[in-house]
Amino acid sequence: MTIPEGATEVILSYVRRKAAEWTPEQMAQRVEAAVAELEAAARAVPDDLLEVRQEGQEWSPLECIRHVAEVNHGTATRVRGVVSEGVVPEEIPPVPDTREEVLARHAEVIAGAMRAVRAGNADPDAAVVWLHPFLGDLNWREWLLTLRVHSLDHASQLTALQEPAP
Repeated sequence: MTIPEGATEVILSYVRRKAAEWTPEQMAQRVEAAVAELEAAARAVPDDLLEVRQEGQEWSPLECIRHVAEVNHGTATRVRGVVSEGVVPEEIPPVPDTREEVLARHAEVIAGAMRAVRAGNADPDAAVVWLHPFLGDLNWREWLLTLRVHSLDHASQLTALQEPAP
């Protein structure tokens, strides 16, 4: 998947600005709202369209659901590790195969990260950073907000895939 031209700068500006502005609780609430939107869109795709790659689409809805969960699992697991232990964990939970299994695991991983963020065990200005493939080095707060952006982007994509192509 590619990010449209100019979008990288917009996303980076957004995550940096909001990471500095919002409290951990505000970030957690906004991430949870985005994840709820994503999960609702994923569940709304009819079963008969779940594995259909519509014309002009890079993925089927199930491939999109699995992709967003895989990326979000990595982000949430790393945020949780940095917030809880001050280290970026290497091991990421695998993504299951079926929609309901994927969404159940996704909810579990996100909830664990949000509990850690709310526990406040980390310095909000922790200097631990790791490389985002499009945005460069980000801290845990910035990474957490990329999870929000990623969820909202794919929620829109899944909403568009809820109807068969004309």
